[in-house]
Parts: sequence; structure tokens; C-alpha cells
Amino acid sequence: MQQTNVLFIWNVRDELQEYLVEGLSYVEHVNLIFLDDVSEENLLKHAPDAQILVGWRPSRNLLDNATEIRLFINPGVGVQHHLDTFRDLRKSSDVILINGHGNTYFTAQHAVALLLALTNKIIPHHRWMEEGQWRKGDADAKSKPLRDRKIGLLGYGAVNKKVHKFLSGFDVEFHVCRRSWKEESETLPTPVKEYTTLEIDEFLREIDTLMVGVPQTPETIGLVASKKLQLLGEHGLVETVARGVVIEEAA
Repeated sequence: MQQTNVLFIWNVRDELQEYLVEGLSYVEHVNLIFLDDVSEENLLKHAPDAQILVGWRPSRNLLDNATEIRLFINPGVGVQHHLDTFRDLRKSSDVILINGHGNTYFTAQHAVALLLALTNKIIPHHRWMEEGQWRKGDADAKSKPLRDRKIGLLGYGAVNKKVHKFLSGFDVEFHVCRRSWKEESETLPTPVKEYTTLEIDEFLREIDTLMVGVPQTPETIGLVASKKLQLLGEHGLVETVARGVVIEEAA
């Protein structure tokens, strides 16, 4: 059987190299290539022998020189910056572009941190502390309790699934809006009220805390517009880890 060469196009730290080597040790005929020198010049020397490339932002020149490439793995979730390039490559190649979920735990952790910073008014209190205003009183930037809030997860991919799990210890109610529920078979961390994207207006009316975690696609650009945000009501909170274009920023 022919050997499959997997070329990593960035400086992979030692711990990750060990993890990958151990995790793929049972797979035969796979050669993982980790380079100390990841300059474009050196990558171009190795690219013609690679069937798989792993990395974030390869140059078009590198991809064109990877004449044996069958698969490109983007370790993170977002691949919209690759789409035009790989659509063009597909005209003359069978290369497949896939994404990974390696950063979703940290993204979900960050989403929860942003929500708590919002409810607890961390930023204004931090600024006052820097200015030496140690006690402003409860009337200034009063914290909002999470308890009894209605959390709305817009999108239910790898990130928002983890957000759901992380927030499941709070006394909150969960509402989830996703494109389809047909493929959902796993046990959810808590009971949820289910919506499809065709029911997004109803979803927004029922919640008071919106957490956006959808990918950037033609369907999601501008998905959360001014009129949609008004459905949350005057006490609504919005937090997003999606691409900026998903939310109409002027709203």
C-alpha cells in the first residue's frame, strides 16, 4: 500500500506532535511530517510529495505545488477564507477541504467568559478601579443575575454544544435554534425548547439572552438584524463568537 504523507505547514509544538503520533500510531502507511523550518521555500520542497496538508493559511503557490494533494485540513472551525481558493482548485483537482474542531473548547470557554463579563459588568468596574473609584454603589453597573434567564443558543454546532454544557449548572432555561434537528441523536446536557431557523422570530421572542454560534454562510450573513434584535426586548443580552457579518453591527 502506498504511503500517505501528511505535511504540517506550521511549527507544531512538541506536545501536539506527540499527541498526534500516539493517536495515529494504529494507522498504517501514514508518515507525519513536522518541519523545524516552515518557511515558504522549505515548504515548497516538501509539498510535491504530500497527499495531505494541515494548516491555516497556505499560499496559493504552495497549494499549486502540492501536486499530489487529496486533502487539506484546517484545524480550526472557520474555513470561509479558503472557499474561493478551493473552489478554483476543484476545477483541476479532487482536493477536499475539511475543518477541525480543535479550538472549539476554548471558543466556548471564551463565549461563557464574555457572557459573565456582560452580566457582571466587569469592564466598567475594571475601568473605575483603574481610575481609583473603589466604590461606585449598586446603582452603577449593577450585575444582572443569570438565574432564571432564558438562554437562546443560535446554532448548535461544536461551540454552542459546549456552551450549553458549560452553562448547564446555572438555573437557566435553554432554547436552541438550528437549521435542522433531524440528525440530533446525542443526549443533551439539559432539556431544551427546539426551534428551526424558520422559527427564528419565535425563538427570539421567547428568550432574553442570545448566544450566537453559527458559521458564516450566505444564509447567515446579516441573520441577526435590527428588527430581530428588537424581539429580545429591552432587557435582552447578546453575545457572539460567530463572524462579525452574522450580526448587523449598526443595530
